[in-house]
Amino acid sequence: MFRRGDRVKLTARAAAAFNNNKRPIMFDWTARRGVVERITTNKVNVVVLWDGRKSMEVVPIRSVELEPELGLPQTEHRL
Repeated sequence: MFRRGDRVKLTARAAAAFNNNKRPIMFDWTARRGVVERITTNKVNVVVLWDGRKSMEVVPIRSVELEPELGLPQTEHRL
């Protein structure tokens, strides 16, 4: 489940759908990353502020996935 502030990216399927048009490609949708601003009440859509943009965009929750964290992998520490 997504929470506010999570880093997300477009899924490969959604990016392919956006890239699959007859116009010349002006933007590579596979590289689109952003931050979740809020999730709609019915949990069907998510409001995302994409990197490099000033306006937010409402997209279906199925079209985004969590971006893997950079840095060290998460491990359990036992004391």
